[in-house]
Amino acid sequence: MLVTVTLNAAIDKTYRLSHFRAGELHRTGDVLSLPGGKGINVARVAKALGQDVVASGFVAGHNGRFIVEGCEREGITSSFIETSGESRLCLAFLDEQEKTVTEVLEQGPAPSEEEISRLQTNLIELADQARYMVFSGSLPGGVPAETYAALIRGVAWKGSACVLDTSGPALLEGLKATPALIKPNRPEAEAILGFPLDSDEARCRAIRELRERGAQRVLLSLGEEGAWFGDGKETWRISAIPLAESEVKNTVGCGDSMLAGVLVGRLRGLAWPDAIWLGMACGAANTRSFGAGMIAPDDVQRLRSQPMHVERVE
Repeated sequence: MLVTVTLNAAIDKTYRLSHFRAGELHRTGDVLSLPGGKGINVARVAKALGQDVVASGFVAGHNGRFIVEGCEREGITSSFIETSGESRLCLAFLDEQEKTVTEVLEQGPAPSEEEISRLQTNLIELADQARYMVFSGSLPGGVPAETYAALIRGVAWKGSACVLDTSGPALLEGLKATPALIKPNRPEAEAILGFPLDSDEARCRAIRELRERGAQRVLLSLGEEGAWFGDGKETWRISAIPLAESEVKNTVGCGDSMLAGVLVGRLRGLAWPDAIWLGMACGAANTRSFGAGMIAPDDVQRLRSQPMHVERVE
């Protein structure tokens, strides 16, 4: 089973606009509201691929009820902890003319120490059935940077492989808990390593340094340049799946979709390069959707059937 943990769950609202200009009045007939946050996006894609998945984390208020009910309508088992306040809204404005996305993200309510303790207890119980437990997204305001590390340490002894997909101080601290896999994108990796990932040598160095800091495996997401993967034994470069410009509608949630595909692939017994190729197909399929973390399984199969370009570099 797959468990996702979203500490800063949200309602994701996506607006499709013919154009987006600061200071102008905009009207749209196309609005999509979904349960969101990176972990929930992972859960949505995994469920679309036929994987049993449980979504956990924090929800609050009326927005929290929308998130829980939306997950359950999609067949995602919910196991959230309720906290005070109101779960956040995250707004995305798709400019069809310029092919850009503008996002406005609320901060979200901060859970108390007692509520974090309740979540830890909940995750320990879920870990009995979870082969992978995914910790994704930003931390709510006021929550200590070491929170992900503490949660990972709290469940790792149960045997679940803990996956961390976050950034900044939360990632730096989380590495200390030796997660089984991290999935930074290029800006996230550059921000904590302090050097540009503009060459093969720099990308190999990045994977080595992130492993030295605690990650057991590193999946470095590079968008149109594909991905790099290293586990201390081998380092692989995987080319991106080519897409026509007309196919790309939305890039929000592509990284989450990719991670979901990788983990579903591993749960199905695929080798890492093949699992990553499935993840790349999911990320590419997400670009064709209106909302974040939405895929059509037929698109995934079509994209996955393209020739895979994998090269071992170390």
